[in-house]
Amino acid sequence: MADDDEVVAVAGSKKWLFIGVIAIVVLAAVGGGAWFFLMNGNAEPAADLAETAVPARDPVQYLELTPAFIVNFPHQGRQRFMQATVTVMARDAAALNAVVQHMPVIRHNLINLLSAQLILVFEDPAGIERLRQMATDEVNQVLQREIGREGIEQLLFTNFVMQ
Repeated sequence: MADDDEVVAVAGSKKWLFIGVIAIVVLAAVGGGAWFFLMNGNAEPAADLAETAVPARDPVQYLELTPAFIVNFPHQGRQRFMQATVTVMARDAAALNAVVQHMPVIRHNLINLLSAQLILVFEDPAGIERLRQMATDEVNQVLQREIGREGIEQLLFTNFVMQ
């Protein structure tokens, strides 16, 4: 009986010794991998990461397209009206200057777009967001045609009233 207890005790201690050695090897491998990827031959890895992660961007600028857009459209047999105050957002001052310079064609295109698409606003809750995206694309198309590049990040409805 004593021999059986000794065999079980020796087998149990060998099992724990084996588990301990494997744990040490795994921890060493994880630590070595972390050290390799974090150091990667650079003395200051955090500074390099900060420089590459966030490129310098110009500050956001806004331009309100005044006066507000007012369009009428038929809906369910009645004449409806919509008024929208629109602001464009850009980081490029030259693009905002181009918006001011080409304001008549931009206003014309937006009025046509708003008049033709307003039924979307009544049929679908996400209709205003789709309309906003289409209006952003419309302004960028005018800029692409006139200055050779897009420059507006977003077109925002700062006031949107329908009756």
